[in-house]
Amino acid sequence: MNKIENNYYIDNIKFVLIFFVVFGHLIERYMEGNYILMGMYIFIYTFHMPLFIFISGLLSKNINKSKKFLLRKLLIPYIVLNMIWYSLAYLYTKETYIPVIYPGWTLWFLLSLFFWRISLKYLIKIKYILPISFILGILIGLVPNGSILSFSRTIVYLPFFLLGYYTDINTLNKLYNNINIWISILGISMFMALALFISENNIINYSFLYGSYSYLELGISVFEGSMYRIILYLCSIILSTFIITVIPDRKTFYTSMGKSTMYVYVYHVYVILIIFYLVPDWNKNILTIWIILASPLFVTYILSKKIFAKIYDKFFNSIFKLIK
Repeated sequence: MNKIENNYYIDNIKFVLIFFVVFGHLIERYMEGNYILMGMYIFIYTFHMPLFIFISGLLSKNINKSKKFLLRKLLIPYIVLNMIWYSLAYLYTKETYIPVIYPGWTLWFLLSLFFWRISLKYLIKIKYILPISFILGILIGLVPNGSILSFSRTIVYLPFFLLGYYTDINTLNKLYNNINIWISILGISMFMALALFISENNIINYSFLYGSYSYLELGISVFEGSMYRIILYLCSIILSTFIITVIPDRKTFYTSMGKSTMYVYVYHVYVILIIFYLVPDWNKNILTIWIILASPLFVTYILSKKIFAKIYDKFFNSIFKLIK
């Protein structure tokens, strides 16, 4: 396997993950009453954000990045994009929110990533912080209103960020080389079958996968919620391991697009809203099926173009000049 410094492997993983982010958000509109789409959704949400956050932790070895850097890269974009999101939401719903406190749809990740990175150098000084983080991720299910400032998700997903930080290049190389690809494919297939089974039998509310609701809000007991979260942690780690061992470590046609995940993440929700408008309901029309299943790849490809990065960077550079 090539060394991670060449970025091919990491960029490939990032592209695959951002594709699943777009795909998951797209089918969210159409999955009610369709156990196959629901199963696919459960499958995706078992690994895509845990693995994305793991990669974020892996790339956060420099714990001495300045607060100014983190403010410019994460917190200010979160505030500005959240204000834009809720301004558009108000035009549609006429409902008002406090845009800084409640992250709009996907924007929780920017806020949580800011919290993880700014606190990392303090967290790693705590003895046994990794097992402690898993315990906190289970206990946070007792706390209501966890969507405020993405508090619940920040705690629930913290273990994956720390796992990424504590994972070194050699460990990732060994993991990639020592797991047979056919075992990984079999494992992925089994997880997909399990997700379809959970969906068809309505075993658990898919909202549990978000990590933003308390056990009480989900209508389950503390014991059930704790057991589900422990199982989900284990499944996320195992499935993520299978996923990263089937992704190629060489340069591919999509490697360069893995460098643009931030821009895809920011823009894709607005493109998806347009698709929701054009295709309001799931039906068996061939065109509808094609649009819903094929558009995530198209959206990911288009939004990876350099023009969208230039627009984003130019927009925020102008804001940074105003607030200096």
